[in-house]
Amino acid sequence: MKRATSADVARQAGVSRSVVSAVLNGTPGIRVSEEKRRAVLQAIEDLGYRVDVQARGMRTGRSRCIGAYGNLDNPLFLQVLQGAQRVCTEAGYQLLLYGKGDRAGEREELIALYRARRIDGLITKDTTGYDDGDWADMVHAAGLPFVSVEGYPERSDISSILMDYGASIELALDYIWKQTGSAPCYVLAHHGDPSRLNWGDRHRLLAYRRWMELKGLSPQIAEISLGEPDELEAWTGLLAGKTLPAVLLCNWFVGCSRLYRACTGLGLAVGTDVRIMSADNTAQANGFMVPSLSSVEVPYTEMGAAAARQLIQSVEGNREAEADQEAEGGRKAGEGREAEGGQEAHSAHSQSKLWIPPRLAPRESM
Repeated sequence: MKRATSADVARQAGVSRSVVSAVLNGTPGIRVSEEKRRAVLQAIEDLGYRVDVQARGMRTGRSRCIGAYGNLDNPLFLQVLQGAQRVCTEAGYQLLLYGKGDRAGEREELIALYRARRIDGLITKDTTGYDDGDWADMVHAAGLPFVSVEGYPERSDISSILMDYGASIELALDYIWKQTGSAPCYVLAHHGDPSRLNWGDRHRLLAYRRWMELKGLSPQIAEISLGEPDELEAWTGLLAGKTLPAVLLCNWFVGCSRLYRACTGLGLAVGTDVRIMSADNTAQANGFMVPSLSSVEVPYTEMGAAAARQLIQSVEGNREAEADQEAEGGRKAGEGREAEGGQEAHSAHSQSKLWIPPRLAPRESM
């Protein structure tokens, strides 16, 4: 059976091929009435027409595909993907999953995908406060539309989706104060040198100190180094030195899991003898804690959705700008394209930071 073509669709719908193209590709500068759009979509369904994505990419220089790069072993990345996938599907984009590994130069491979027109832009799930100047320079040089989830909080030239970690601490402290009438000890769990905390932890600690100061209280801060041979003893010692009922706010969920274990060893009941709350958690983890853990949720699904929306707006904005230039006759076909890969050179960044608010998740432990 002969495969239907766009010309067949145009004939059946009674429109020009440029209208069919505008419906399929969202071509800027061509307005299509709702009646014609419905006729094209009906013809596509009747004829069983399928877009040749590779051929379309060769014609338009666009793939309508977004790359997503992150650590596949990290369940938080999966939450980012959930949000990004939903937005991409609604906007008619595909999502290309590119797992982070240990290969040298794997981020450069993402640049190559863009130059080969395999992706129109890139979302990365980075570690909190990630800031690689060499990678940022490569992104700019390639003109790659790029949004980082949790990375580059202090660079105005990279688009980022971030959570306000200081606000998350204030939210947790206000809730703890309301529930207990007490100011908690802030438990700072960390890896390695405590003087080199990541961006999020620095802001959390600052927010705790500021909140205590406004209350006229002295900060109580306990530092625990994760992964040390005597780590469990450190958690046990922290609890043994507290007057019961003890009230604790831990920066990371993993620290709360250690506190639960230390409570069991000392015969203390979480939620009564020891009131515990996490300042960084995800809802999926709460179900494994007994009693369930009160926390401030990092809304990774919403952050993934916001990243996809911001990236697609950037890609579509570039497309609109290109159409405007062509309409003005100010550019020859192919002018401004990079010699290696054929993508138009353009400014890929909105220079924006989008802050997604934290979410309070009260449970049984506080």
